[in-house]
Amino acid sequence: MDEAKQRQRGELFSWCLVANVVDEHEVGQDHHIEHGTKIFSPGTKVYVSSWWDNSAKDDGGVLYVIGKARKQWRLVASYIARDRLTNFRAKQVFDPKALRRMAQDEGQSRPRPAQFYRWWGKDEEARKRVEEQAAYYNQDIYSVRQRERHPSTKTV
Repeated sequence: MDEAKQRQRGELFSWCLVANVVDEHEVGQDHHIEHGTKIFSPGTKVYVSSWWDNSAKDDGGVLYVIGKARKQWRLVASYIARDRLTNFRAKQVFDPKALRRMAQDEGQSRPRPAQFYRWWGKDEEARKRVEEQAAYYNQDIYSVRQRERHPSTKTV
């Protein structure tokens, strides 16, 4: 069955951890405030991969994400510090552009979410892992610290 028929029937999807880029954060030695990141605007929805890298800095590590870059139409992949993301949640991804980008990262010519290993997958086990990871990231010290710094930060 080709990709278009699967999409119409709702069969072409992948579970994914989704987050938003923080609005404000402190950077530099003078602790000035910046909005969003260099690549992503504040509030941008990003798809978070199951791959991450621990960091020696006090920021929670680095996550591999896909999202729409500032002033561009395409989805870009980037490594982003954990403390630059907020509002983690589990979602089913049906967006063809996102699925194609995930498949490209997997080395696939067309999306086959059942064979994803870097992008969570399509089965019930993948859904449980995504929900556990979202709960962990929303309760970890970096999220709590972000909420304490900016209590009026509105998440999308």
